[in-house]
Amino acid sequence: MMKINFYNNTENKDLYLFFDYADTAKTVGVKGFVDMTYLQPWKDGSLALTDHYTCSFDWIESGTFWYLVTNTHGASTIKNNSKIPMGTADKNWVGGFFELTSLESDQKVYFDITNVDQVGLFCGIKFSDGKKCGYGTPTKEFITGLESACSLKSGTSAKVKLKGTDGVDYTKLWGPTVPEVTSQYSQSYNDYLTAIKANCTALIINSDSTQDSNHGGTKLSPFTFTGAFGEPDTLPAGSSSLKKSDVILWFKADDCTSAGTTTYIFFTKEAINGGTIVSGNSASGMYVYPAFEYADPINPGTIKKGGWAENVSLNWTATGLNAVPDTTCFQAMISSVGRDLVTALNLGYIGVTEAHNNFNYNDTTTYASEATQLKYINQWNKYITDNSDSYGMAYSDGTHAKVQFHPPVDGSIDCHILKQNDPDTKDYWSKTT
Repeated sequence: MMKINFYNNTENKDLYLFFDYADTAKTVGVKGFVDMTYLQPWKDGSLALTDHYTCSFDWIESGTFWYLVTNTHGASTIKNNSKIPMGTADKNWVGGFFELTSLESDQKVYFDITNVDQVGLFCGIKFSDGKKCGYGTPTKEFITGLESACSLKSGTSAKVKLKGTDGVDYTKLWGPTVPEVTSQYSQSYNDYLTAIKANCTALIINSDSTQDSNHGGTKLSPFTFTGAFGEPDTLPAGSSSLKKSDVILWFKADDCTSAGTTTYIFFTKEAINGGTIVSGNSASGMYVYPAFEYADPINPGTIKKGGWAENVSLNWTATGLNAVPDTTCFQAMISSVGRDLVTALNLGYIGVTEAHNNFNYNDTTTYASEATQLKYINQWNKYITDNSDSYGMAYSDGTHAKVQFHPPVDGSIDCHILKQNDPDTKDYWSKTT
C-alpha cells in the first residue's frame, strides 16, 4: 500500500484537491479519494490547517493529483460541475499537479511533476526513501524568470491574476500549449521552418518498433522515413482533399509494412507550424497513404485498412477508455515520426546552414550547430527543466530532460503545497540534496 500525505502550506482553508485516474481493474484499494472528485479537506475545520490529509491505494493506473485554489467564480463552477476538471485555459483557478502510476504487473512506481500547460502552485515532495523533488525558486520568482526566458512582452496576457476565495492574490503563467497565448511563444518556430525549407535540409527519422507494444493490429518493426520540406513531385491517387500545393513537408518509407510498399506521410501547415511545434500536437493536417491499419474514428474498436487517412492529428490515436489497444501499431508508428520531428524542432536540432543540411534523428553528428540550437530551443521547457524537477513540454523524454522518480511501492509521499512566495520552496529541489 502507498500513502500520500497532503500538507496545506498555503494556509488557505479553501484549497482543493482533485483526483483523476483510470478507474480500471488495475486500480486497486483506493482509500480517501474518488476518481474525478474535488475535496476540500480543510474547509469545515474538522482537519486543522496544520494537519495533513492522507489517502492511499494498493495500485493505481494513470493517476493525476491536482491541488488548486479558485476565485468565487471558479468555486461556483466546481460546485455546479463537481465531476468535471477545470480547463487549462480557465482563468478562474491557479494550481499544479503530479502524475503517478503504480501497477502490480510492474512492481514499480512512476512519479513526475509537470508544467507543460501552466505554472501556478508549486509542491515540494518528500519520498519515504529520503529522496525529494520540487522547484529551485518560489513561484513568483519562477514566473518572472520564465517571462524573461521566453521574451514575453510586458503586460502579457499569458500572465493571469486572480483573487482567491481567501482574499489572497494569486498569479499563474500560461504556457505555449494554451491556445489563447500560443502565438506569444511560437513566432521563432515559424521563422525556423522558413529557414529549414530555404536550406533544403533533408530529414531521416526512424519510426518506433511496435513489436512489444500494447497497441492493436499488426506488430511492426522500425522503418526509415526520409523527408523533405516543400511540395512533392506527385501525390498518390485517390485523396479526396489533399493538393500538392497544400503540402509543406513529407516523408516516405520504402518496404513499409510489407515488401514493395511505400508509405507516405504528408503534412500541411495545419499540422506543422509554430503553434503545433510548441504545443506538441495538431487538431488536423496530417495525411497518410496507404493507411495500413487504423482505428475507425467513429468506432475506435473497428480497424480500417487501406486508402487514405486524411486530415488526422499529429498524435494519431484512438480515443476513449480503450485508446491504447484501439490505437493500432501502424498509427503508433506514424505518430512516432511526428513526435520525433516535433521534438527535434523544439530543440533546434535540424540544421539551417549548408554545413548542416542532412539531419538524422539518431545521429547527433548531423545535428544543427550550437548556435542554431540555442536560437530555436523551446525556452519554456529549458527554463523549467533547468530550474526544477518538473518538465515543460510534450515528449520531454525525447529532450533528455524529463525528470521521473521511482519511490518505493509500499512507501509514502509527502506533498507540501506551497505559498507562491514560500522561501522554503528550494529546499525540496533534488539539486539541493
